[in-house]
Amino acid sequence: MRGQNGYTLLHAVFTLSIFLLAAACVPVIMNGVLFVEAELAPSKEYEWNLFSQQFRQEFRGAENIKVTDTSITFTKSGEEVLYERYGDFLRRRVNKRGHELVLGPLQEIKLSSSSNGLEIVVTYEGELEWAGRFFTYGE
Repeated sequence: MRGQNGYTLLHAVFTLSIFLLAAACVPVIMNGVLFVEAELAPSKEYEWNLFSQQFRQEFRGAENIKVTDTSITFTKSGEEVLYERYGDFLRRRVNKRGHELVLGPLQEIKLSSSSNGLEIVVTYEGELEWAGRFFTYGE
């Protein structure tokens, strides 16, 4: 039986050691992926500032403004724009179409109207609160 090649115990040990080495690397790689994913997510401050700038620009020159506890509706350039609470998020819709989540997840949102404008106060999970006043300014 000399000179015959076959699968030996040495082959099995070598294969098992390679498999165990690869399996040991999986948790390290997954931890790295989760860390990078968390670092790439925008901060709540950045999210609020971006929303605030976009909303301020869109709200300028708005007409037919209606504010309720859960929604803001106004007309801009002949289109009806709606910002409403949608679960734990603030959603934007145009002409009752679309589904653009602009803020979230939120713990609380307060909408109130003021003279020629409105105020939005949002509370993120963890008690982080941001507020902004937005005015129409005629175009």
